[in-house]
Amino acid sequence: MLNNIGWYHALVGDYQQAREFCEKSLTLSAALGHRHTEASAWDSLGFAEHQDGKFGQAVTCYQRALSLFRELGDRNYEANTLSHLGDSRQAAGELSGAREAWRQALAILDDLGHPSAEKVRAKVAGLGG
Repeated sequence: MLNNIGWYHALVGDYQQAREFCEKSLTLSAALGHRHTEASAWDSLGFAEHQDGKFGQAVTCYQRALSLFRELGDRNYEANTLSHLGDSRQAAGELSGAREAWRQALAILDDLGHPSAEKVRAKVAGLGG
């Protein structure tokens, strides 16, 4: 719930509140051992950082989320986070890193038969790749 409130604050441009709610969610979920909630909070914190133009910090948050989603075996969220990671890397000017993240996301989405695959495929194609 705290994570969702944080994401919403990021969506409406209140980045400080977004960070505070996401960080509270991180603290609580880690203390309770709720790894999926912790991973989601890292993803939401990455969204807040990206929206605030702090792309390097967003990359770090997304990498933390990605590690947890992989540990949990949640391929859908792994692909989603990889797509976000690619967006932040592209915004930071790390085009090869963006392409690699999107290619990994695309492979998972294709394997899952997920409809988001086409959107990610367009991102890869947009970078010539």
